[in-house]
Amino acid sequence: MSTVQKAWYKQVWPWVLLAFPLVSFIKAGHTIYVMQGANPDLVVDDYYKEGRAINMNLALYREAALRNLHATTLIAGNQVIVRFQENKTLGQHLKVEFFHNTIAAKDFVVTAERSGENLYVATLPSTLSGKWNLIVSDEHKDWKLRATAMLPVQQEIPLGY
Repeated sequence: MSTVQKAWYKQVWPWVLLAFPLVSFIKAGHTIYVMQGANPDLVVDDYYKEGRAINMNLALYREAALRNLHATTLIAGNQVIVRFQENKTLGQHLKVEFFHNTIAAKDFVVTAERSGENLYVATLPSTLSGKWNLIVSDEHKDWKLRATAMLPVQQEIPLGY
């Protein structure tokens, strides 16, 4: 009785056993490739410098409180309208900064021009949706007002310190 044995590479079980490490190796390579293209936006390298910048920002909010600035903003379609309660001898232009909560590539800045005594109007690059942080400041960045909004929204958003 003679049995002819097939060569090892012609049998199924060695290939089944080799498939698991091979698939794991390919998946690890794919994961490394994907992670190289996705840098996290929320990680800060220099905590000390970032802390100093936060203190500078707080001073600008305090300056807005000292000037008794009160404003609201309305985002309608692709326009943003900033309305102050009273004229505090503001300039002809304001900076309105939009910061997305998680994706820094979506952040942008628009310049709002005076349209009347207490109104400033700017055109947005597109209609916004999702959670955004807004910062309104003058041209020289002497003061700042801020708000967080879930867009689109139908009512005015109060800007605070």
